[in-house]
Amino acid sequence: MLRPVKMSRVVVAGSKDVISPVIEKLHELRLLHIVNYNGSQPEFGLGKPIGKAKEYSEDLIKLRSFARYLDIKSKAPEKTYPEAQVLSEKDNLLNNVGADVSSTYERITAIEAEVKSKQDQITTLRPLAVLPLPLESYYGYDSLAVFVGRVATPVDADVARVSPANDVYSGSTKNATIVAVFVPIEKAGEVSSVLSEHGFAEMSVPRLEGNVDSAIATLEGGIKSLEGEKLPLQKKLAETKKQYEDLILATDEYLSMQTQKTEAPLRFAETANAFVIDGWAPSDQVSRLKSELESAAGGKIDVQVLDDKEADDLVERGEDVPTKIENPSLVRPYELITRLFAVPEYKEFDPSLLIFVFFPIMFGMILGDVGYGIMIMLAVLLLKKKFRTPGWQQLVNIVLIASVWAIIFGFFFGEIFGPLGLWTKVMGGLPEAQIELLKEHGLYFGEGVYGALGRLGPLGIFPMDRLATNAVLLLIGTSIYIGVIHCSVGSILGIKTELNYGEKKHAYFERLPVMLFQIFFALFLLGLVMGQSALVIAGGIVIVVSVVMMVMGPEGPMGLAHVPFYVSNLISYLRLLAIGLASVGLAFAANQLAFYVIMPMLSGGAESPTIIAAIVGIVILTVVHFINMLLGILSPFMHPLRLHYVEMFTKFYSAHGGGVEYSPFGHVRRFLKA
Repeated sequence: MLRPVKMSRVVVAGSKDVISPVIEKLHELRLLHIVNYNGSQPEFGLGKPIGKAKEYSEDLIKLRSFARYLDIKSKAPEKTYPEAQVLSEKDNLLNNVGADVSSTYERITAIEAEVKSKQDQITTLRPLAVLPLPLESYYGYDSLAVFVGRVATPVDADVARVSPANDVYSGSTKNATIVAVFVPIEKAGEVSSVLSEHGFAEMSVPRLEGNVDSAIATLEGGIKSLEGEKLPLQKKLAETKKQYEDLILATDEYLSMQTQKTEAPLRFAETANAFVIDGWAPSDQVSRLKSELESAAGGKIDVQVLDDKEADDLVERGEDVPTKIENPSLVRPYELITRLFAVPEYKEFDPSLLIFVFFPIMFGMILGDVGYGIMIMLAVLLLKKKFRTPGWQQLVNIVLIASVWAIIFGFFFGEIFGPLGLWTKVMGGLPEAQIELLKEHGLYFGEGVYGALGRLGPLGIFPMDRLATNAVLLLIGTSIYIGVIHCSVGSILGIKTELNYGEKKHAYFERLPVMLFQIFFALFLLGLVMGQSALVIAGGIVIVVSVVMMVMGPEGPMGLAHVPFYVSNLISYLRLLAIGLASVGLAFAANQLAFYVIMPMLSGGAESPTIIAAIVGIVILTVVHFINMLLGILSPFMHPLRLHYVEMFTKFYSAHGGGVEYSPFGHVRRFLKA
């Protein structure tokens, strides 16, 4: 699980008269990750498409063009089709349905453009309603220049000064003064200059007739008529989508598969009579691949498997071995988090299993509330039914598992929408004398109880009220040592990865000293806190040794510059405590505000709250807890993600991360029956 699947280099050579059955079988098996031929051998050329490649490609473009008009997107399949049905309905779908959809969509587009034009005309006409002129007065003159627009100040006097022959009409709207100026055409330049001094902004008057109000009414009537025409057309497209959506997706899948197969030779090396296919396949599937291909080609091909040395030589020359990640179904959702960072290289470790182990625990430790955990679990179960695409399903499963751990830690912390101590009247509580005694002995971790069970765990520390001083101190230490374990696992994998690449110096004098430094730095701190001189001395000695090893490493003395980073790595894990404290603090504040401030205040200090006080208090309680729960989904997700990407992955992953994911030639049928 921690290592990608072992791969073997496979070369398939054969006569061109069997290229079609070979491609068909490769597509069916989905085992060979094809390495595209780069034209490096002069005796071989690039292959050419076969069969109906051009026809399939054109049909696919046509299908996707009108599928876009219907806003059809990939989704979880609700219905599957046999290939025979797709073939029988393909022509009708592409020609008749496609043409109808295209013409309908084009008409809708034309209507929207026409509506937009009329709306723009109305916007232009409305200010002109303040002028006493019919619309035909604004155009059609040979000897007059017409200026219509907005001005900041009156223009009459200045226009008369430069053009004694003039007609000026003006009117005020809410935001501006509208003017229409008519002057002899030979005075147009001078009048334009004068108007610009008054902040003139020209308006384009539509070529319409009649008064402004009737023109606007006519345009609005036209818009209403167009909208009335558009509505049934949109309804028609919606009905077409509902009727043909699954068939369109199935046809798209069929045409994509056929295009992939007929254009596959573009990835091969060819001569006039032969072809060569180069690629990688899982080592445990090579014998099956070979026998299936030889059977499909009637023995007219040769399948060779390169030995490991030849394959390693190719890798050393810069060729990437595809990485096939393989994990149990429970771990598989966490591959999403791995891919968000990078696909591991072939010789690296796949961190998905480690994320599966650590991520939910960190999420649960931060959130740690039974009530929030249950609410998040119910929410994601609903989302699981609605969002059925693979990516969403993975994300939902990650949060679902994390919510279980939030509930588990909720029992440890004694929190149901905040500390259980809020309901001590119902659940019971520790006597004051016992609380004081526990505080004296440094054993007070909170007063919540589990009914008749009392307190649980070593020294009776559970349930642990995270707001109690001793609980905070204990969680600080726990967070640091989770960081030590987390980073140490990363360092161990980093050492093994460097050895896989033959980098012994990096392994023993870069990765190893980091692990020793972080482990014994934590022990050094523990010795100081507990007053254990043996731990302090042992920790100090190993810290010095690790620093010396860093100086002997690839970076020399510059390696010491990273020491503050290694310390900050461990300190960064305190976010497991800090973010959790913020959450429980807000929940505690919400409960205190509702039960001990709002309700008593609105009840006039009465022991039992009034109905109005209870309603107001519960509303405030619900709103604050809802906000806290939303934050309780985001923060506990993002911060453990950061601890993996920055604190852990840098120990073994980021130096070589960025492999090529195994992508075998073929297609997983979703809308077509197998």
